Amino acid sequence: MKIEALLKRFTRKKSKQMAVFAVVQPDAIYFSSSESLALPEHYPLANNTWPHALVNALLTAGAKGLSVHVVLHAQLFQSYQIDKPSIPQQEWSSALPFLLKDLITEKSSEVIADAYPLEGGNKAQAYVINKKVVLEASSLLESMGCSLESVVPEQEVWGRNNGELKNYLLVQRSKGSHFKLEAFVNERCIFQRTLRGVVAPITGVASTALQLDGLALELQRSIDYLSSHFKGTSLHQLKVCCDEEEHAELVQALGERLSVKVAPLVEGAEHIVSGQVLAEKAPFVPADAINFYQEHLKPKKELMTLSSITAFWGAVAVVMLCFFAWFQFQNIQYQQQLKQANQQNTQLTAQLGELKQKHAAHLPSAEKVAASARLKKEIESQQASLVAIGQYDASRQLGYSGVMDGLAKLSRRDISLSEIEINEATLDVKGMARDANVIPTWIAQFKDEVSLTGRSFEQLTIGRDEQDIVTFELKSKRGVEK
Repeated sequence: MKIEALLKRFTRKKSKQMAVFAVVQPDAIYFSSSESLALPEHYPLANNTWPHALVNALLTAGAKGLSVHVVLHAQLFQSYQIDKPSIPQQEWSSALPFLLKDLITEKSSEVIADAYPLEGGNKAQAYVINKKVVLEASSLLESMGCSLESVVPEQEVWGRNNGELKNYLLVQRSKGSHFKLEAFVNERCIFQRTLRGVVAPITGVASTALQLDGLALELQRSIDYLSSHFKGTSLHQLKVCCDEEEHAELVQALGERLSVKVAPLVEGAEHIVSGQVLAEKAPFVPADAINFYQEHLKPKKELMTLSSITAFWGAVAVVMLCFFAWFQFQNIQYQQQLKQANQQNTQLTAQLGELKQKHAAHLPSAEKVAASARLKKEIESQQASLVAIGQYDASRQLGYSGVMDGLAKLSRRDISLSEIEINEATLDVKGMARDANVIPTWIAQFKDEVSLTGRSFEQLTIGRDEQDIVTFELKSKRGVEK
């Protein structure tokens, strides 16, 4: 078996059981119909308590592994209207047995209680049942492989699944019990009364106007009471569901006598049985309904049993073996990869040795390195010479004949040149003049000669020699290119 399947089998939750709804009435237990179960439509109580009768019915049908939901008749529990407890509603179920101790005959520890708040007031509707009966039913069902899921009062079922009708009155009687009147607001019972002075049947052959008048009188009194105490609630519809009665006749008789509209609870059903109606409605009761079989009463599942511990450690052992096998497999693969890597490393090391030998064979000798250095120096010196040659301008390449020719063209009788110094950037002239004022005029003529144009001078010295002859010295600016 694969480890995933084993873990799933070990950890999966208990599969959802098939639900069966059992309605306990004074005369019999009625079951919700199911095609897959061979349960009877109803099973008589005879002289048995309802837990034993329920188990006998399930055993007779050979039903096992069921989730059983029970609906109890009003004679099997007690109901009270009390002041709303001043504690959070989630704590009501544990506190109610002690709050009701003055109203009940049993000890607080021997009962189960639940309640819901009533609208439009500071009251709550409470329901109480003996704990022993519920625990007995749970134990008997568990012994035959079934489980008890909920135990709800029938008022929680009558108020549900009536279409758009949320507020109405219900006159109801089950076989073997008395007539009773119940008022429902928003699908919750706010009033219930047993009409003990009326003896069934009151229709059919045994029908008498006096009996119908008596029932109508009791109903009208209750309707008037509800109208005065629940003024904000509209209760103008009376539904009828009474066993062993002619519904058409009963509806007509009550409609003539009461101030509210009367109609059968189930249209088109003349001889209806309350247990069957409840069995059909029971699956639609919501999870927040009153439930006598509360969580703290349900048997705790022992998780740390010998079988569960054995299965757990078995699963752990299988998981560990699987991990060991997986790591062993991974180790073998890594060993193979390491072996291949070592082989490849050996090959690459050999190739590296061969390449080093080839590299050593191609290394240059010391003589070649020295010759290469000398050639580099020679190339550098030649490159420097080329740079120096490139610095000569066009005038130097042509010589200084143009300058001499320009000075010759500007020759004058009153100026005589005794010394001319020409280099790349300067032109210095020394000479004599007849008068000092002719020197600036002669210099101004330089602009007329191309070879002399653009030359600027920074110093002009004029003086006289020993023979009182005017001498001059003209020096050009240093660093000015021609």
